[in-house]
Amino acid sequence: MKEYNFEYTKESSIYLLFGLSFIFIGLGLFLFRILLKNSVSPALAVIATIGISVVFFVLNKHRIKRLGSAKLDIDHLTIELNEITRVVFNDLKYYYVHDGKNLIALSLGFKDGTKFILGANNNFCNQDSFRALLADFQLNVEAYNIQNNAKIIQLESTFARKRSLYILSTLTALVIIGFYFTQMPLMILPIGVSFGLLGGWIRYFQLRSKNKLVDF
Repeated sequence: MKEYNFEYTKESSIYLLFGLSFIFIGLGLFLFRILLKNSVSPALAVIATIGISVVFFVLNKHRIKRLGSAKLDIDHLTIELNEITRVVFNDLKYYYVHDGKNLIALSLGFKDGTKFILGANNNFCNQDSFRALLADFQLNVEAYNIQNNAKIIQLESTFARKRSLYILSTLTALVIIGFYFTQMPLMILPIGVSFGLLGGWIRYFQLRSKNKLVDF
């Protein structure tokens, strides 16, 4: 059995921090128009609100990082975060290891329909230990697959599911609505989401053309 100590991040906390930072910008500009329109120039108001938003982000950035530990054996993985999660390989239906520019993540799907997702964003934490854990985990799962004919599926992408078409379509509609109802600087949100969404569409059609989509 091999043990690991690692840093990880919760994506929901990252989105919340970014969202609150943009809300500070929008709220600052709104207050400027109501209270300080005749005493402060628009350029100074924009600079001040962005500065306050950046300061808020920096002061709260440390809250995103979390510490975890794991124990990896030949047929199971035990992960200790706020609570202990035991991953028995025989209970796995699929797994997906994402190693992107900023985010490393592990997604697990179990035969009973439950899921487990854990990631580390390099903007907030050190990824080295977590990357080592995922590399060893993947080797152990594949060895278990071969030895036990377990038929655990390795997904090539989070968009490798057929139902991803509906998710992508819904998100695309929301982004279009966002462009229609927002103005700068809040329009930065739908602009940022649209780039990731475009990558999702490309990956989905790539996998569909290779007949690598799954039904779950």
